[in-house]
Amino acid sequence: MEPIQTLRGGRKVAIPIPMAQADSPPGSSVICPSCGHVQNRPSTECSLCGYTLNAPGMIYERQADGTWTVLKGIDLASLAPRPLKLPRRHFSRLGTGLIAMLMLFLAVALIWAWREGRIGATAETGEISQYASHPVGTIVPQFQLQIQRSDAGSLVVSGLCNLPAATQLEVRVFAHDEVVAIDYPVVVSDSRFEARPLLNKGRPFTPGIFQIRVKAEFADRSQPPSVLLVVGNLGQRLQGPLVGKQEAATGATLTYTEDYTVN
Repeated sequence: MEPIQTLRGGRKVAIPIPMAQADSPPGSSVICPSCGHVQNRPSTECSLCGYTLNAPGMIYERQADGTWTVLKGIDLASLAPRPLKLPRRHFSRLGTGLIAMLMLFLAVALIWAWREGRIGATAETGEISQYASHPVGTIVPQFQLQIQRSDAGSLVVSGLCNLPAATQLEVRVFAHDEVVAIDYPVVVSDSRFEARPLLNKGRPFTPGIFQIRVKAEFADRSQPPSVLLVVGNLGQRLQGPLVGKQEAATGATLTYTEDYTVN
């Protein structure tokens, strides 16, 4: 059975077989491609027109009647290797140059914006530092305590004040000048503060007179920056009877005391 080749168009044809004179079947005949004369295969030339029948590289196809026909036009496109398709350039050289210039412009703009922002932030930091060192105006601290004894015997100390939000307070309970309970930090939020339940050295409070002391120090690292921005980096804006003497190194100290009787 002859091998079949399917061309690109879908048409199936018999694969042509190259034949040399030595490989020709004995007694076969061939049709001259020039004049169409049928003659014996061993002949090297057409006996009618003299056409060379066994030229090197000539390809023959065997017909159904046993004759061999020279194939003149053979479509070998489907057998030939396909050329490589180079990827299409999406941008021309001019377009690539414009894109590069745009990216360079964006990079310069970002660097400029970052530099301006850094300069602005440095200037703002300098202004804040200058204001914190030389604040304007005064603040007179005021307190209003609310003290309650729970059923478990602990004291709950809360209250109101006019200090800035995030101010850190220290709440202590004294009995005859001895500290029996302490809570730190107690943070001011919306002018309110509340300590955790306090016990008398780990035991419930028994009837007696106790002193509640609320204290706050305003040194450089004793309070958050947002608080020092309002009161001054050493508490210079704080004035009044609750504010202790300000020292150059330690800053202002605020102390408020109130007696409480446990029945």
